[in-house]
Amino acid sequence: MLICIDPGHGGYDPGAVGPSGVTEKDINLAVAMTLSKILQSKGVDVVLTRTGDLVSWRPDNDLWERCNIANKASADIFISIHCNSATNPAATGTETFCYQKGIRSFDLAQAIQSRLVQAIKLPDRGVKTANFYVLRGTNMLAVLVELAFINNPREEAKLNNADFQRTCAEAVAQGIMEGMGVEEVLPEVKIRLGNKTLTGMIKDDLSYAPVRALAEALGCKVVWNDKTRTVTVTKEGK
Repeated sequence: MLICIDPGHGGYDPGAVGPSGVTEKDINLAVAMTLSKILQSKGVDVVLTRTGDLVSWRPDNDLWERCNIANKASADIFISIHCNSATNPAATGTETFCYQKGIRSFDLAQAIQSRLVQAIKLPDRGVKTANFYVLRGTNMLAVLVELAFINNPREEAKLNNADFQRTCAEAVAQGIMEGMGVEEVLPEVKIRLGNKTLTGMIKDDLSYAPVRALAEALGCKVVWNDKTRTVTVTKEGK
């Protein structure tokens, strides 16, 4: 599966600007880059429409170029990351857009929206349809996410927080995997114990290895109790 991640705006276009001067383009890029790393750690291929602040195309060609990157790459999914904005500074919440109901993009949008609301605990504004260019100009499942309202001082502060950005990225990644019905493929990791090497897996910076193989490599004895479903690890000879 190949996913195209689009950090909205960039370069000459700051997007919406928060009351303290935080720009949407910077938040979008930070979340998108983190999302890219998370998806790649799950074995998913990723392409981004931009990996820095600058964009190489003309302002009047911006949306077409973003769609073209996804279309040329033959991506399976297009995810556009944005921050919302309104004239009312009290506007709040998270919402996700797709082109129209009754198609798989709507199901994907619902999965992402559900995960985001659970994770960041902002009001659920729901899944909506919109005639956005990036939703209709892409040849694959396409979703546009509005994380929170950058014009709301409290939500602007959240959006500018690295931990919140990562939480958003993790929720979007979970929504993608769930919406596509994809079982997570964990990357392998080599675990060296003296002159022995075990093969495990890694997830969220934690390494996992089979208990028996790990214990025996450390000179321990492993006993499995099927009745209580308990693994007991003891030092040999004890």
